[in-house]
Amino acid sequence: MSTTALAPALAPALAPRPTLALELPRQRSARPCAARAARPARPARGRRRPLRLTRRGRLLLTCTAASALAGAVIVATGALSGASAGAGVGPGRAPAPAVHTVLPGQTLSTIAEEWAPSQDWREVADEIVALNALPSMSLQVGQRLTLPDRD
Repeated sequence: MSTTALAPALAPALAPRPTLALELPRQRSARPCAARAARPARPARGRRRPLRLTRRGRLLLTCTAASALAGAVIVATGALSGASAGAGVGPGRAPAPAVHTVLPGQTLSTIAEEWAPSQDWREVADEIVALNALPSMSLQVGQRLTLPDRD
């Protein structure tokens, strides 16, 4: 006997499941649909109560005012710090000298060419040597150099 012949005999017979269908009861109204749709307008009330500010509304109003005030303070301090940053430059005051840190592979000639490309690099290099009181033209990585004014 093969297993295919035994399989239908061993399998339980499945009975069809009943289906469940729900129907909602229909509401019956004495008025027809057209009459139900047209509602009479509400009569106008006399005086309305004034709006009241709730706790949540007060909190929202306070936070909005505080953030606007903080933004104004930030803008004002930014404008003041920008005005004070340029206070060192003006008539009778020299600008702060530019300082350059020597990076690996840089020479005095490359620094001079980058700093003043419109001028002869030899003249700019001589000015850098004189400004920094360098004993020779050789530089060390990390050395800080004061650069001349750009003309």
